[in-house]
Amino acid sequence: MEEEFLATVKLISGEEIVAKVCYLEDEDKVLLENPLQVELAKQRKGQLEVSGFSFKEWVSATFDNMFILNRQHIITMTEVDGQIQEFYEKTLQRLENGKSLTGRANKLPRGSGYLGSVKEMKKSLEDIFNKS
Repeated sequence: MEEEFLATVKLISGEEIVAKVCYLEDEDKVLLENPLQVELAKQRKGQLEVSGFSFKEWVSATFDNMFILNRQHIITMTEVDGQIQEFYEKTLQRLENGKSLTGRANKLPRGSGYLGSVKEMKKSLEDIFNKS
């Protein structure tokens, strides 16, 4: 197992991810830890268009944070610089803490439940009860 480092990885699928990577020489595979997918972001401010990027979870439907990837699925990779590493670490921390980019916890409004508002559900249940 080689030394691990934080890298930007371009996959043959076109996806670009940032993750801590380690080459598994015996299996010719790459171990990815906490991979985040890079998403391009554009915003218009008057006549000026500002371009940048954000991170999102690469694989959303799992609690795992380590993935093994065949080396043949990688086009290229490069070690990230300090600013991107800092942004990556802050994003990881926010995802783990369940916070938005504003630094506040994501909370439902007081009147909301999982699939709708509490008032609407209460009314619906009362109507069903009154009809029976």
